[in-house]
Amino acid sequence: MFKSIIKRLSDANPKKLVVVAGFMVAMAGAIGLGLSTKQLTSAASVRDGNRGNSIMNDGSIGCLTLSECVSDIKANKPGDLQTIYANRGLSPSEIDRFAKEAKPGKVYKDGRIVVDGQVVATNAWSMGREKFNGQREAFQINGKTYYKSPTTSSFAANSIDAFVLFDANGVVEFAMLTACGNPTWGTNEKPAYGCKALNKTAVSGKQNTFSFTTTLNPSKLVTVDKLVYNFGDGSKEVTTTNPSQAVTHEFTKASDVTVTVYYKAPGGKILTSKCATKVTVVNPFFACDIVLPRELNEAKTKFRFTVKTSQGNGATLKDADFTVDGSSTVTGVNTKDEAGNIYKEYDFAQDGKEHTVVVKVNFNIASGVQSKTCEAKITTGKTPMCTVPGKEMYPVGAPECAPDEKCVVPGKEHLPKDSPECVETPTELPHTGMGGVAGIFAGTSVLGAVAHRLFNNRRKS
Repeated sequence: MFKSIIKRLSDANPKKLVVVAGFMVAMAGAIGLGLSTKQLTSAASVRDGNRGNSIMNDGSIGCLTLSECVSDIKANKPGDLQTIYANRGLSPSEIDRFAKEAKPGKVYKDGRIVVDGQVVATNAWSMGREKFNGQREAFQINGKTYYKSPTTSSFAANSIDAFVLFDANGVVEFAMLTACGNPTWGTNEKPAYGCKALNKTAVSGKQNTFSFTTTLNPSKLVTVDKLVYNFGDGSKEVTTTNPSQAVTHEFTKASDVTVTVYYKAPGGKILTSKCATKVTVVNPFFACDIVLPRELNEAKTKFRFTVKTSQGNGATLKDADFTVDGSSTVTGVNTKDEAGNIYKEYDFAQDGKEHTVVVKVNFNIASGVQSKTCEAKITTGKTPMCTVPGKEMYPVGAPECAPDEKCVVPGKEHLPKDSPECVETPTELPHTGMGGVAGIFAGTSVLGAVAHRLFNNRRKS
């Protein structure tokens, strides 16, 4: 097309050349005027060609880097630069923070302001120093008139680079187009972040042990950076990046549990939200209630010592250590009766002495082994001793304990049978004389005769 135009110009007469030249000048002016009504280019490295409309137009137009932008703002050239920026959200006291925290982004012709791939504002507008056409609205800052319009009408390019500053909540606080320094703003997207619930679930089979997850519902503007669980009992915090990942913890005391959720918001802001829940700890209990001794023989020398205990809430009976009279100890006794009570049997001498049996009962609990102690006292039976006077030193049943046989001679019963004094004295016959003897003999003869006759008569009959 350009070759054809050049050929025609070479063939034209001077009069035609004058006409063509005038036409080209008019076209150039029209094009320049059209471009001057727009805020140009999407590249931050290219400055806006319209010096009159640019807010930052002292020396060079716009700024290529953040440091250059900050330098121009601090220099306040032109002289109303800081006043304009303060009106649109960047006060002089915030310039240093802008230098440290502003993020590169883009403002699109369709009204979107985008940072890190996230839409942080919509329905964008920008402002300049000149009206250009009826689409711009006039407004004043400190009595001076400026002009604003939506990007849908003011942008020639599809997008223009910008620097964007966010407040503590990740909401756009100030934005400026790099090509001209013109402020831009829109309907800000507000990051939705929070912690809906800290979920607590008891772990089956484990006393005072719980697992935790967190329920969140953030907006697309924020992403979860991490979650930090603090269990409120002095233990180490646990960090995770997944709110649905269960975090398990065993408690030894009642605690207030807190999870802090850290979100990444536009502009690199870290936003936090917290959820909390309470944990009530059920403490284990365990005790040695009593030691019951029971006699196993009549002599009271064999005993069984049975230990009665109570335990629960995670405490279980392990075993017991038995000590007799403070010296003889047997550890780890786990012999149990039908009721599940630990017992141990002992044989003692039949000496009638008192003996003490101390039992240390060991219990398993979550933190390890704990012990409780109780004791019992018994007195063994004595060997029965002889009650025969003078023989008390001999046991009952010993031959020496047999009582001595007594004298049966009347009047001498208090003497031992084998003593010399235990002798019977003969009895003396009465003095009857001869007549007496004859009488006795005669009487005896008569009785004998009578007896003989009776015997013979029985035979005959």
